Amino acid sequence: MAMGSLRGDNGGGRAPDGGGLPDLPPEWGTIIIPDDAGELSREAAAIRRELRRFTRRNRWRARLHLPLLTEAASRDTPTLGLPVLIMAVALVATLTSLFALAWPSRTVRPLASPVQHASVAPGKVPDLTLVDVGGGPVHLRNVLPAVLLLLQDGCACADLELATAMQVPAGVTVLAVGRTAPILPTAVPTGLHLRAVADPRGALRSAYGAPGVTGVIAVLVRGTGDVVRTVHPVGKVDDFRDSLSQLA
Repeated sequence: MAMGSLRGDNGGGRAPDGGGLPDLPPEWGTIIIPDDAGELSREAAAIRRELRRFTRRNRWRARLHLPLLTEAASRDTPTLGLPVLIMAVALVATLTSLFALAWPSRTVRPLASPVQHASVAPGKVPDLTLVDVGGGPVHLRNVLPAVLLLLQDGCACADLELATAMQVPAGVTVLAVGRTAPILPTAVPTGLHLRAVADPRGALRSAYGAPGVTGVIAVLVRGTGDVVRTVHPVGKVDDFRDSLSQLA
């Protein structure tokens, strides 16, 4: 059986209008047909991805009541992924804020701190020069060991001063310290080392008083200048009696 064309000329001769393929759109560029069709698998996969992307975008636009895109417009229109992500983050942040405002909260009450606060103060007592009742200088390091009773202005603490002087070991001085020299008890037994001195700048109270602390602060200092203990607020000698033996 002979093979030929439908025209009966066995494929010979030229086709009308010059033969060859019909004119193709110029934007297609040069078309190359490979010998192996498998070489087109990469391009085919890219086209399938583009079609899936086009279908997915139109599906989301339909859900959001947006106009659908054509294939040509889909290539030039940015995706909705980033705007949707931003909207989702903003929505979550708004809901979180509303939830935090609406959620009933309990008032947290701070734990009550004990009235008695004692702590070991590291380091040495400052090398200060205080002022006695007569206006003379008193070098703090020269009157150690000592119990420093740091008083607030107007403190009626004569009983505490006298009781402390009677409880300290022999050779220990009790210094009643205020911005101005405090008033001492009228009758001080012989042999007690009790003195009133002024700390005009309040350096000692600033060094050993916690913020907001009121009342009397006791500072126990050895003869070497080492601070054994600070206690505040002090109401009676019993608040620091157990540490007095360390000053001997």
